Amino acid sequence: MNKMRSAPNAILEIKDLVVKYKTRTGDLTAVRGVDLSVEKGKTQGIVGESGCGKSTLAFAIMGYLDRNGRIDSGRIMLDGEDVSEKPESWMRKIWGDELNIVYQDPSAALNPSIKIGKQIGEVLETHERLPERKARGKTIDILRELQISDPEIVVDSYPHELSGGMRQRVCLAMALVSHPKLLIMDEPTTNLDVTVEAKILDLIKDLKEEFETTIIYITHDLGIVYEVSDRSGVMYAGKFVEEGPTEELIGDPVHPYTRGLLRSVPEVSSETRKGKLRPIGGSVVELDSLPSGCKFNPRCPYRQEGCTGEEPEFERAEGDRYVRCFEKERVIADRSVRKGETDEERFEDEKNEGKDEILEADKVKKYFGEVATNFFTREKKDERVRAVDDVSFDLNEGNTLGVVGESGCGKSTLARTIIGLEDITDGQIKLEDRDISVPIEGRDREVLRRIRIVFQDPRATLNPKRTIKQAMLRPIKLAGASHQEALERTKELLQAVDLGPSFMDRHPDQLSGGQKQRVAIARAFASQPELILCDEPTSSLDVSIQSSIINLLLDLQEDLDTSFMYISHNLAVVSYISDYMAVMYLGRLVEVGPTGHILNPPYHPYTEALLSSVSMPNPDVDQKRIRLSGAVPSARDVPSGCRFHTRCPRKVGEICEAEEPPTREEGEEGHTITCHIPLEELREVDPVLQK
Repeated sequence: MNKMRSAPNAILEIKDLVVKYKTRTGDLTAVRGVDLSVEKGKTQGIVGESGCGKSTLAFAIMGYLDRNGRIDSGRIMLDGEDVSEKPESWMRKIWGDELNIVYQDPSAALNPSIKIGKQIGEVLETHERLPERKARGKTIDILRELQISDPEIVVDSYPHELSGGMRQRVCLAMALVSHPKLLIMDEPTTNLDVTVEAKILDLIKDLKEEFETTIIYITHDLGIVYEVSDRSGVMYAGKFVEEGPTEELIGDPVHPYTRGLLRSVPEVSSETRKGKLRPIGGSVVELDSLPSGCKFNPRCPYRQEGCTGEEPEFERAEGDRYVRCFEKERVIADRSVRKGETDEERFEDEKNEGKDEILEADKVKKYFGEVATNFFTREKKDERVRAVDDVSFDLNEGNTLGVVGESGCGKSTLARTIIGLEDITDGQIKLEDRDISVPIEGRDREVLRRIRIVFQDPRATLNPKRTIKQAMLRPIKLAGASHQEALERTKELLQAVDLGPSFMDRHPDQLSGGQKQRVAIARAFASQPELILCDEPTSSLDVSIQSSIINLLLDLQEDLDTSFMYISHNLAVVSYISDYMAVMYLGRLVEVGPTGHILNPPYHPYTEALLSSVSMPNPDVDQKRIRLSGAVPSARDVPSGCRFHTRCPRKVGEICEAEEPPTREEGEEGHTITCHIPLEELREVDPVLQK
């Protein structure tokens, strides 16, 4: 029998919960005997890979299961009341007052045709019986508490008129307005920039203290769990495999799966070409074909013969830690390096000596829209969106340039301009010595072969009606290969991305997200390009899959000497994979240089703020806290002077508003910072990350 921890003053007690879904092939058990106890006023984190049962557990607590889902057995006690068998009519009475949820996508919770004030006001009118006028006033007060600027304007706005971060705050307002006893947050910051995410996480911590709200925070991001949770539970195959105080669980995990997750996470580090990340071997088990014994045993490095017999119980390990593992004593005794680097396998540190330039961007501009002319006065007004505005950089063969910045800064537009999906407004783009400043339809076949792109969503490049073989053969044949040569090359590439020829006859919908992205990468390499643009290729993947994709990219780069331009808002990934970094803000590069230089002072103030916003699952790192106020200004109405001055925590005065900042070079390694603050002062800034 499981030995479940019982929290003092628990607001939520889950006992031996089993949740099943009815499918065409029979019942599928998604949650298999879960026990959990959450103390009032505390935050319980729940982490695990996709398909582990995190969201199903949340929906079971809420009573939101799909029609084919049911609680098969077990109890869910909310403040002493068993809600596991209550009908929807009864649950409706406690939704809002006692239970509420914030989703990953705020668009799913907000009605696009109703103004924000009305949507929040309806909650107040329903639960607090407030008249419409008072509800509006309280809504404005709540939005102000949530640090939303101009709340009087926001209440009369529609959801589409707000940024993603503001929409998520509105969802928080709707969830908190009735002061629920328990608030469930299901990946609420996954699609947000690190700066917005950091502010929302700060907000969650403040609101928990102010309202004593109990929170269950569900995520695949171990850094976020470490930042916001008092206790954390790690789920695998529908059960908790480890649970305990977050600092202990992250600082020295006991279960092999928890260790595997942490080893898969790249950390922000100024060291380039580190040891290979160690992803968890294999893939998440299918719930309809679970292995015998410990469900993690097919992927576990500590597996013994006894692990395939009975399933281990959930028992106390070290301190206040609970773990489901037969080999826990051996795991505890193994105090090997927790992180994912090995001394044996390391990527080579790329040097520039003797390397030719593969890509050069010279004062590239990409504007959207036209200069408007007043019909009566004939005056012209430039309201064009300056998505990319005077950007210059170069990239050498075999190197990776990482481009970071918030949403709307122009990263993806820059990539689309280089690949030719957007026509260039001004400036020049050269591939080696060839001018390619023309749209894709004006480029010859040789240029098309030499540059490829990998998108965030592999569905953007994979035709659902074509098999993987058909998708792969076309670019290889276009490069001049015969059918037989193309077939052999396809097999080689699929083998290189760890899929193998058995995947050739499958369609994209028969593959997981990670497998689809591997196919997209293999397809990008099919024409043997010299340059590949990667636009957030791992942002939607689990950490273990992400680490294997990163290793794959670097392996292929090392073998083929391919150059990458890697775009992401994840500074940990970019710092790991990149030789050079470019920090982009509102259409311009504010800092460019070798990765090791960018991540150490002197920083541009924007780079410093980005670094301080990264959630890191490492108790040994002391991280400075800097939060930017406001959102990125519109690229249609760019601020005068320094574009960052409206949000800069180090603004020096009127010069920042009146004059464009100079670009100064730091050292002899091509490290440049565009800022009014002298480099001497920036060198004196304390590092953001200190061990």
